[in-house]
Amino acid sequence: MITYLVATFEGSAYAKSANPPDIYDIIMLQKINSFREENGLPALELNDDLLDVADVRLNELPVNFDHTRPNGESYKTVYTELGLTDKYERGSENIAKILDDWDFENENGDEYVEYIFEAYVNSDSHRENMLKPYWKYYGSGFLTNYNGNCYQIQVFAK
Repeated sequence: MITYLVATFEGSAYAKSANPPDIYDIIMLQKINSFREENGLPALELNDDLLDVADVRLNELPVNFDHTRPNGESYKTVYTELGLTDKYERGSENIAKILDDWDFENENGDEYVEYIFEAYVNSDSHRENMLKPYWKYYGSGFLTNYNGNCYQIQVFAK
């Protein structure tokens, strides 16, 4: 079973991340960019700032799986904490929680990413979020086998 949510903010680009992308991030971005291309949209750029945003939010999701942070504030306050408020005009996140105990050590990473990607595509709000024409930048993260659950986040911005 997969649970997912979507949220968007408006506000106002690029830096080096302390959290480099892993293979799952790269595979997911390739899938999203192929999906965007099929729909006549430009590819997204992997963005180090958004990898940092994703890392902060990803580590909060096991505590509170919501677009509200564990401290009760909106997810967009991460941008303020990281000094990114003026760098991005608009942003959004998709989050997923996989309740199955996925064995990442013995499974193909592409199958895992495909499972999540297809869940997003089959959700109207998540599909719409991935296909917004104004998105330019992307970041993501995966937290695997955390207390039997897995988490994924997609972060978009322009």
